[in-house]
Amino acid sequence: MTSTPSPRALLEQLIALDTTSDSGNLPAVELLQPLLEEAGAQVHVLPRGDGKNANLVAVFPANAGDSAAAPAHDLSAAGPGLFTDPEDPSRRGVLLAGHLDCVPVTGQEWTTDPFTPTERDGRLYGRGTADMKSYLAIATALAPEIAAAKRTQPVVIAATWEEETTCNGARDLVGQLEELGIRPAVAFVGEPTSMRAVPAHKSMNVLHVDFRGIAAHSSLLPRGLNTIRYAAEFTEWFHTEIIDGFRADGPFDEAYPVAWSTGGVNRLDGGIAVNTVPMSTHLELEFRALPQVEVQPIVDRIASKVEEIDAAMKAAVPEDPADTTAAKNVGATLEVVSLLYGLDGEADGHAARAAQLLGADRSEEKVTYGTESGIYEHAGMAAVVVGPGDIGQAHGADEFVALEQLERCEDFLRNVIGAVSA
Repeated sequence: MTSTPSPRALLEQLIALDTTSDSGNLPAVELLQPLLEEAGAQVHVLPRGDGKNANLVAVFPANAGDSAAAPAHDLSAAGPGLFTDPEDPSRRGVLLAGHLDCVPVTGQEWTTDPFTPTERDGRLYGRGTADMKSYLAIATALAPEIAAAKRTQPVVIAATWEEETTCNGARDLVGQLEELGIRPAVAFVGEPTSMRAVPAHKSMNVLHVDFRGIAAHSSLLPRGLNTIRYAAEFTEWFHTEIIDGFRADGPFDEAYPVAWSTGGVNRLDGGIAVNTVPMSTHLELEFRALPQVEVQPIVDRIASKVEEIDAAMKAAVPEDPADTTAAKNVGATLEVVSLLYGLDGEADGHAARAAQLLGADRSEEKVTYGTESGIYEHAGMAAVVVGPGDIGQAHGADEFVALEQLERCEDFLRNVIGAVSA
């Protein structure tokens, strides 16, 4: 029999596991799975298929009386009515959601080993303490209490893969939940908000553009095709037409630290030497749009510009290219890496109000970083971001979570258990 460790002990075990993006989250899944099974959850491990990553879903179904009868929707007090969808009776219960991957530590100068949890001055240091192993450690450690409750609403704990790079684990999860017949009404996503109920964030959209030209000695310029030239044309167009347009034309929402949509070409790799016409150039760009901004029309505009440049490059192939094979492959292509939905809630919305009644701080602030919350909202759940730690501590060296934040999160999740209990 496996004994469930305390929240702090389990967090320290999770920190000790290297689940950075390149390594995968499977070691953490394998740690949590038996603990949740022993507590009595219906556990589903849903592999990505790469041998390194999996989604983890632990279900505690309603078990108090007639589980088919959902409590009436009620946002006036902490209780089971918080977790009923007033418009879709098939949606009920709460999803406690997070991710088990974290960002790398490469190139960072830590005071202590990032995978050795270290307490100092009321803080616990280590990679993933803030973003966001604390939330899932506490939820899992409280699994026996969830199991012991007479639940009028189902409680689901879910941990995803690859949030830090693509959020594709969460995209897979919403389909997996539907296949399992799990339809939560509310999602509490435990990213670090200092236990404030953050109701909204911008979308996060990542695209890559590759330019293929013809290498030649720079003294023989007419026999080559310079890809940096075309990449520069695209970069200027993207910033002038798309990004500057956001700032000039809006829309605007003053609840965000930056009130308009933003973005940029933030990485360029091209060329091999100053005396060689560059054969290839790779651009990485992103834009973060207010949630009311439709993303696909922007992507369509980008795709049209890339097609325009592709045609121009093909038309510019010299009659006597320095490399005839490269000449056949000249052009530009677009890769849509990730389109992450924004979260479009309000401080008095369903999920935010529920979180406040359970102990989270009210927040009018909307944030510029992205989370998986928008994916859950798009799937039909009311979602809010609420978790221990400060986003300012995420991703950097000497990442930490204040011990006071761990206590607040534990209180919050115990209040969730109390709210679903008969």
